[in-house]
Amino acid sequence: MIHHIFANKSNVGDWLSALGIQQLITPARCVEHYCDVPMVPETMQALAGVGPQDRIIIGGGGLFMDYFLPFWEAFEPLSRRVPFGIWGVGCCDLKREPSRMPLDVLAPIIQRSAFCFVRDELTRGFLSACALPAPVPCPAINYLPTRPPGFGLLHVDSWNDVGEANYELMQAAGREFATQTGRGFRNFNNRIPKHSETALHEVLEGYVQADLILTGRLHGCIIGLAMGRKVLAVSGDLKVESFMEAAGLSDWVIDVNDVPASLKTKLAQLPQQPASDGFTQRVRVANQQIAARAQLFLEGAA
Repeated sequence: MIHHIFANKSNVGDWLSALGIQQLITPARCVEHYCDVPMVPETMQALAGVGPQDRIIIGGGGLFMDYFLPFWEAFEPLSRRVPFGIWGVGCCDLKREPSRMPLDVLAPIIQRSAFCFVRDELTRGFLSACALPAPVPCPAINYLPTRPPGFGLLHVDSWNDVGEANYELMQAAGREFATQTGRGFRNFNNRIPKHSETALHEVLEGYVQADLILTGRLHGCIIGLAMGRKVLAVSGDLKVESFMEAAGLSDWVIDVNDVPASLKTKLAQLPQQPASDGFTQRVRVANQQIAARAQLFLEGAA
């Protein structure tokens, strides 16, 4: 049996990361489990009977954030007896509060994995003792085809990461810029009712209708670039810088402390942002290569 563990189906980024992996390993069929903290007991109960004949894939998403410590602590005994691989996973490094996972918990589990491909250099640096291969950005990019852009500005907000004052500035500046340029304006935060495929597609439609994305969320950047949009990020988490640097777009990240001085200027320049098609195509190919390795790993499942 093949088991796939990921965070949840209430955060668009987490769900799309998982869908990217599942699409890439098709036609392998897998049983889904969730490692969001309230779901850990149910997941571990469901996995109690797995053994060496089974296979587990963990990812994607920010599962190396300290929030997920209860899952990794519960998974540790299982990691000693069941083959597993880790794919598309990363850490979070919030600027306003600590968020890193204890290495003494995580590193021994990673060392037992059949493979571990993390999503960014931030995470690989955090886990330098594990000698991981080159990072490959989120497999959600493989799930999301490039779509012809609409003409609108979408604010994908992250109040917790950027702070209330910056959230309000982003809302106001986004609305003002949209009005000045004749664009529509929408905002949401990538959170949806749990397991709602309708809500997931409604969120993605919001990206389709926009040509410009203003975001405080990593997956606002990921979804936007995957669909071929121009993206301006406000970063309250170093994972945002790490992803945008990999995409060659470091100049399109504003630190949380620089929003009042920089936001309006960078928004005005956003329509001239260079295209990122080459980057997203390289990511798709790299994730396909991981998928080929994962397929060989999964062939051992009973």
